[in-house]
Amino acid sequence: MPECLYSVGFEKMTKPTNNHFHLHSHLEHEILIFLEGDSKYVVEEKSYDLEADDIIIIRKHEMHRIYHNSSKDYERIIIMVSPEFFVKHDCGEYEQVFLEKNKRRGNRISAELVHSSGLYDAVLRLKKYSNDFSDMHNSITDSIMIEIMYLINKISMFEKSDTTNKTLKNIINYINNHFTEEITLDILCENFFLSKYHLCHIFKEATGITVQEYVRQKRLTYADSLITEGKSLTEAALTAGFGDYSSFYRAYMKKYKTNPKQRMSR
Repeated sequence: MPECLYSVGFEKMTKPTNNHFHLHSHLEHEILIFLEGDSKYVVEEKSYDLEADDIIIIRKHEMHRIYHNSSKDYERIIIMVSPEFFVKHDCGEYEQVFLEKNKRRGNRISAELVHSSGLYDAVLRLKKYSNDFSDMHNSITDSIMIEIMYLINKISMFEKSDTTNKTLKNIINYINNHFTEEITLDILCENFFLSKYHLCHIFKEATGITVQEYVRQKRLTYADSLITEGKSLTEAALTAGFGDYSSFYRAYMKKYKTNPKQRMSR
Protein backbone atom coordinates (compact mmCIF):
# COMPACT_ATOMS: atom_id res chain seq x y z
CA MET A 1 0.00 0.00 0.00
CA PRO A 2 2.07 2.99 -1.19
CA GLU A 3 0.97 6.41 0.07
CA CYS A 4 -2.55 5.64 1.29
CA LEU A 5 -2.95 4.18 4.75
CA TYR A 6 -5.92 1.96 3.90
CA SER A 7 -7.67 0.51 0.88
CA VAL A 8 -11.03 -1.18 0.38
CA GLY A 9 -12.09 -3.36 -2.50
CA PHE A 10 -14.95 -5.62 -3.58
CA GLU A 11 -14.29 -8.76 -5.58
CA LYS A 12 -16.54 -11.36 -7.15
CA MET A 13 -15.16 -14.52 -8.72
CA THR A 14 -17.16 -16.93 -10.86
CA LYS A 15 -16.24 -20.59 -10.48
CA PRO A 16 -13.15 -19.97 -8.35
CA THR A 17 -10.37 -22.54 -8.17
CA ASN A 18 -7.60 -22.95 -5.63
CA ASN A 19 -4.80 -22.71 -8.20
CA HIS A 20 -4.27 -18.99 -7.67
CA PHE A 21 -4.68 -18.90 -3.89
CA HIS A 22 -1.59 -19.67 -1.84
CA LEU A 23 -0.45 -18.98 1.68
CA HIS A 24 0.98 -15.46 1.85
CA SER A 25 1.34 -12.51 4.20
CA HIS A 26 1.25 -8.70 4.15
CA LEU A 27 2.94 -5.77 5.84
CA GLU A 28 -0.55 -4.43 6.59
CA HIS A 29 -3.49 -5.75 8.61
CA GLU A 30 -6.31 -7.27 6.58
CA ILE A 31 -10.04 -7.49 7.23
CA LEU A 32 -11.97 -9.87 4.99
CA ILE A 33 -15.76 -9.64 4.86
CA PHE A 34 -16.99 -12.92 3.36
CA LEU A 35 -20.20 -12.37 1.39
CA GLU A 36 -20.79 -15.51 -0.63
CA GLY A 37 -19.12 -18.80 -1.46
CA ASP A 38 -18.31 -22.29 -0.25
CA SER A 39 -14.97 -21.70 1.40
CA LYS A 40 -12.77 -22.00 4.42
CA TYR A 41 -10.02 -19.65 5.52
CA VAL A 42 -6.61 -20.71 6.75
CA VAL A 43 -4.59 -18.42 9.03
CA GLU A 44 -1.27 -19.89 10.12
CA GLU A 45 -2.22 -23.24 11.74
CA LYS A 46 -5.93 -22.36 12.16
CA SER A 47 -8.79 -23.08 9.79
CA TYR A 48 -12.27 -21.50 9.68
CA ASP A 49 -15.35 -22.67 7.79
CA LEU A 50 -16.98 -19.50 6.44
CA GLU A 51 -20.60 -18.37 6.49
CA ALA A 52 -22.01 -15.34 4.69
CA ASP A 53 -21.10 -12.07 6.50
CA ASP A 54 -18.38 -13.65 8.64
CA ILE A 55 -15.35 -11.41 9.10
CA ILE A 56 -11.79 -12.71 9.20
CA ILE A 57 -9.10 -10.58 10.87
CA ILE A 58 -5.58 -11.15 9.56
CA ARG A 59 -2.77 -9.44 11.42
CA LYS A 60 0.30 -8.21 9.56
CA HIS A 61 2.80 -11.01 8.92
CA GLU A 62 0.20 -13.75 9.57
CA MET A 63 0.31 -16.34 6.79
CA HIS A 64 -3.13 -16.89 5.29
CA ARG A 65 -5.15 -18.13 2.32
CA ILE A 66 -8.69 -18.86 1.16
CA TYR A 67 -9.60 -22.44 0.26
CA HIS A 68 -12.62 -23.09 -1.96
CA ASN A 69 -14.54 -26.30 -1.27
CA SER A 70 -16.45 -26.04 -4.57
CA SER A 71 -16.79 -23.80 -7.62
CA LYS A 72 -19.65 -21.78 -6.10
CA ASP A 73 -19.30 -18.05 -6.86
CA TYR A 74 -17.11 -16.22 -4.36
CA GLU A 75 -17.69 -12.65 -3.15
CA ARG A 76 -15.72 -10.67 -0.60
CA ILE A 77 -14.79 -7.21 0.60
CA ILE A 78 -11.15 -6.70 1.57
CA ILE A 79 -9.96 -3.87 3.82
CA MET A 80 -6.19 -3.36 4.10
CA VAL A 81 -4.97 -1.11 6.92
CA SER A 82 -1.41 0.08 7.46
CA PRO A 83 -0.18 0.30 11.08
CA GLU A 84 0.56 3.95 10.23
CA PHE A 85 -3.20 4.57 9.97
CA PHE A 86 -3.52 4.28 13.75
CA VAL A 87 -0.60 6.66 14.28
CA LYS A 88 -1.90 9.31 11.88
CA HIS A 89 -5.38 9.28 13.38
CA ASP A 90 -4.15 9.10 16.98
CA CYS A 91 -6.10 5.92 17.72
CA GLY A 92 -3.36 3.46 18.60
CA GLU A 93 -5.62 1.73 21.11
CA TYR A 94 -7.76 0.49 18.21
CA GLU A 95 -4.81 -1.45 16.79
CA GLN A 96 -4.60 -3.62 19.91
CA VAL A 97 -6.57 -6.49 18.39
CA PHE A 98 -4.10 -6.64 15.51
CA LEU A 99 -0.96 -6.87 17.64
CA GLU A 100 1.17 -10.00 17.96
CA LYS A 101 0.26 -10.51 21.61
CA ASN A 102 -3.43 -10.88 20.67
CA LYS A 103 -2.99 -13.61 18.03
CA ARG A 104 -4.39 -16.13 20.52
CA ARG A 105 -7.77 -14.37 20.32
CA GLY A 106 -8.36 -16.06 16.99
CA ASN A 107 -9.36 -14.56 13.66
CA ARG A 108 -13.06 -14.94 12.96
CA ILE A 109 -15.98 -12.74 13.97
CA SER A 110 -19.22 -14.64 13.37
CA ALA A 111 -21.88 -13.17 11.08
CA GLU A 112 -24.26 -12.89 14.03
CA LEU A 113 -21.76 -10.75 15.93
CA VAL A 114 -20.89 -8.76 12.81
CA HIS A 115 -24.54 -7.69 12.59
CA SER A 116 -25.29 -7.22 16.30
CA SER A 117 -22.12 -5.18 16.92
CA GLY A 118 -22.88 -2.63 14.21
CA LEU A 119 -19.92 -3.70 12.07
CA TYR A 120 -22.08 -4.69 9.12
CA ASP A 121 -23.88 -1.33 9.15
CA ALA A 122 -20.55 0.50 9.31
CA VAL A 123 -19.26 -1.35 6.24
CA LEU A 124 -22.49 -0.50 4.38
CA ARG A 125 -22.03 3.18 5.25
CA LEU A 126 -18.43 3.04 4.06
CA LYS A 127 -19.69 1.58 0.77
CA LYS A 128 -22.38 4.25 0.46
CA TYR A 129 -20.24 7.30 1.24
CA SER A 130 -17.33 6.13 -0.92
CA ASN A 131 -19.45 5.47 -4.00
CA ASP A 132 -18.92 1.70 -3.86
CA PHE A 133 -15.39 2.08 -2.47
CA SER A 134 -14.24 4.19 -5.44
CA ASP A 135 -13.89 7.53 -3.61
CA MET A 136 -11.88 6.91 -0.47
CA HIS A 137 -9.56 8.91 1.80
CA ASN A 138 -11.75 11.84 2.73
CA SER A 139 -12.91 12.97 6.16
CA ILE A 140 -16.10 10.88 6.04
CA THR A 141 -14.50 7.60 4.97
CA ASP A 142 -11.61 8.17 7.40
CA SER A 143 -14.13 8.57 10.23
CA ILE A 144 -16.00 5.40 9.27
CA MET A 145 -12.72 3.49 9.08
CA ILE A 146 -11.86 4.62 12.60
CA GLU A 147 -15.32 3.49 13.72
CA ILE A 148 -14.79 0.06 12.14
CA MET A 149 -11.48 -0.34 13.99
CA TYR A 150 -13.20 0.74 17.22
CA LEU A 151 -16.02 -1.79 16.78
CA ILE A 152 -13.61 -4.64 16.01
CA ASN A 153 -11.66 -3.87 19.17
CA LYS A 154 -14.83 -3.92 21.29
CA ILE A 155 -15.43 -7.54 20.30
CA SER A 156 -13.87 -10.07 22.65
CA MET A 157 -15.54 -13.23 21.32
CA PHE A 158 -13.27 -13.99 18.38
CA GLU A 159 -13.63 -17.59 17.27
CA LYS A 160 -10.34 -19.47 17.49
CA SER A 161 -10.68 -22.32 15.00
CA ASP A 162 -13.00 -24.88 13.44
CA THR A 163 -10.97 -27.65 11.98
CA THR A 164 -7.24 -27.99 12.23
CA ASN A 165 -5.16 -31.00 11.27
CA LYS A 166 -3.32 -31.60 14.54
CA THR A 167 -0.13 -32.76 12.84
CA LEU A 168 -0.15 -29.77 10.49
CA LYS A 169 -0.83 -27.43 13.40
CA ASN A 170 2.15 -28.81 15.29
CA ILE A 171 4.41 -28.52 12.24
CA ILE A 172 3.43 -24.89 11.62
CA ASN A 173 3.79 -24.03 15.30
CA TYR A 174 7.27 -25.57 15.26
CA ILE A 175 8.27 -23.56 12.19
CA ASN A 176 6.81 -20.36 13.66
CA ASN A 177 8.93 -20.86 16.79
CA HIS A 178 12.14 -21.93 15.04
CA PHE A 179 12.26 -20.25 11.60
CA THR A 180 15.27 -18.13 12.60
CA GLU A 181 17.20 -21.38 13.12
CA GLU A 182 18.16 -24.08 10.65
CA ILE A 183 15.03 -25.87 9.44
CA THR A 184 15.23 -28.73 6.94
CA LEU A 185 12.82 -31.43 5.86
CA ASP A 186 15.04 -33.95 7.64
CA ILE A 187 14.72 -32.04 10.92
CA LEU A 188 10.93 -31.79 10.58
CA CYS A 189 10.54 -35.46 9.63
CA GLU A 190 12.63 -36.49 12.61
CA ASN A 191 10.59 -34.32 14.99
CA PHE A 192 7.18 -35.43 13.71
CA PHE A 193 7.94 -39.03 12.67
CA LEU A 194 6.79 -38.48 9.09
CA SER A 195 8.23 -39.41 5.73
CA LYS A 196 9.30 -36.52 3.51
CA TYR A 197 6.61 -37.42 1.02
CA HIS A 198 3.81 -37.40 3.61
CA LEU A 199 5.02 -34.21 5.30
CA CYS A 200 5.34 -32.33 2.00
CA HIS A 201 1.97 -33.63 0.80
CA ILE A 202 -0.12 -32.58 3.82
CA PHE A 203 1.65 -29.23 4.02
CA LYS A 204 1.24 -28.34 0.34
CA GLU A 205 -2.36 -29.56 0.29
CA ALA A 206 -3.32 -27.34 3.24
CA THR A 207 -1.28 -24.22 2.47
CA GLY A 208 -0.75 -24.21 -1.28
CA ILE A 209 3.00 -23.72 -0.87
CA THR A 210 5.98 -25.87 0.09
CA VAL A 211 7.58 -26.06 3.52
CA GLN A 212 10.63 -24.24 2.18
CA GLU A 213 8.48 -21.43 0.77
CA TYR A 214 6.67 -21.06 4.09
CA VAL A 215 9.94 -20.82 6.03
CA ARG A 216 11.29 -18.30 3.52
CA GLN A 217 8.19 -16.10 3.82
CA LYS A 218 8.32 -16.16 7.63
CA ARG A 219 11.97 -15.10 7.49
CA LEU A 220 11.24 -12.36 4.96
CA THR A 221 8.43 -10.79 6.95
CA TYR A 222 10.51 -10.90 10.13
CA ALA A 223 13.53 -9.40 8.36
CA ASP A 224 11.33 -6.67 6.93
CA SER A 225 10.04 -5.77 10.40
CA LEU A 226 13.64 -5.62 11.68
CA ILE A 227 14.58 -3.29 8.81
CA THR A 228 11.71 -0.94 9.66
CA GLU A 229 12.98 -0.92 13.27
CA GLY A 230 16.35 0.36 12.06
CA LYS A 231 18.45 -2.80 11.82
CA SER A 232 21.03 -2.98 9.03
CA LEU A 233 20.15 -5.17 6.05
CA THR A 234 22.83 -7.74 6.86
CA GLU A 235 21.87 -7.87 10.54
CA ALA A 236 18.19 -8.26 9.68
CA ALA A 237 18.95 -11.03 7.18
CA LEU A 238 21.10 -13.06 9.56
CA THR A 239 18.81 -12.52 12.57
CA ALA A 240 15.82 -13.72 10.53
CA GLY A 241 17.55 -16.98 9.66
CA PHE A 242 19.04 -16.38 6.22
CA GLY A 243 22.47 -17.94 5.84
CA ASP A 244 23.89 -14.88 4.10
CA TYR A 245 22.88 -11.51 2.69
CA SER A 246 22.80 -12.64 -0.94
CA SER A 247 20.19 -15.34 -0.30
CA PHE A 248 18.10 -12.78 1.61
CA TYR A 249 18.48 -10.25 -1.22
CA ARG A 250 17.31 -12.72 -3.87
CA ALA A 251 14.32 -13.81 -1.79
CA TYR A 252 13.39 -10.20 -0.96
CA MET A 253 13.54 -9.08 -4.60
CA LYS A 254 11.43 -12.05 -5.67
CA LYS A 255 8.70 -11.41 -3.10
CA TYR A 256 8.54 -7.61 -2.88
CA LYS A 257 9.83 -6.70 -6.38
CA THR A 258 11.98 -3.98 -4.86
CA ASN A 259 15.48 -3.55 -3.47
CA PRO A 260 15.56 -3.91 0.35
CA LYS A 261 17.62 -0.71 0.48
CA GLN A 262 14.52 1.16 -0.68
CA ARG A 263 12.67 -0.21 2.34
CA MET A 264 15.28 1.36 4.61
CA SER A 265 14.83 4.77 3.01
CA ARG A 266 11.06 4.95 3.61
